[in-house]
Amino acid sequence: MDRQFLEFWGNVLLNAAKGQEQVESLNRLAREGFKTFEQQMELFEKFCSLNKKPEPTTPHTEIWTKAVSDFIKSYQEFLGLMGMVPREDYEALIREHEALKKTAAELEEALRRQKKRTGGKDMDPAVVVKGFEGLMKKQAEQFQTLMASYGKLYEAEKPGMKSSETHSPGVSKKRG
Repeated sequence: MDRQFLEFWGNVLLNAAKGQEQVESLNRLAREGFKTFEQQMELFEKFCSLNKKPEPTTPHTEIWTKAVSDFIKSYQEFLGLMGMVPREDYEALIREHEALKKTAAELEEALRRQKKRTGGKDMDPAVVVKGFEGLMKKQAEQFQTLMASYGKLYEAEKPGMKSSETHSPGVSKKRG
């Protein structure tokens, strides 16, 4: 932070400690926010010898403008230290919060409609796993039955087969 700004606030706080009226003024500043900003700005201008705004043609215009912008920046940082935020930031945050609440409500409503379409039942993972296990068991049984059928078929054809036919199963005999 700027040295002059810290010195300024140091003097403000020392003066506030000297008189109850000044303490009440600071409390009012904390309650009312930026309404007393002009009073604080006047005090700052007096402290930095910037009581009068110079004419635009004088060379001190840039110095005065920089001092004012530095004061505003430091003032906002100081208020941030006290946990205060500018009203514009607060209102923007409220708007964003309301938009997010609306989006969340719309998503919840879409989820409810989807549940109604599907019968509103959530699938229990244990039931899903049990279903897969049953399916795998049934497929294994069917595979064993199929292999047993092929084994029986092979055993039934084995005695009547010739040795040349067993080595070339893809070649068929021509009928003449």
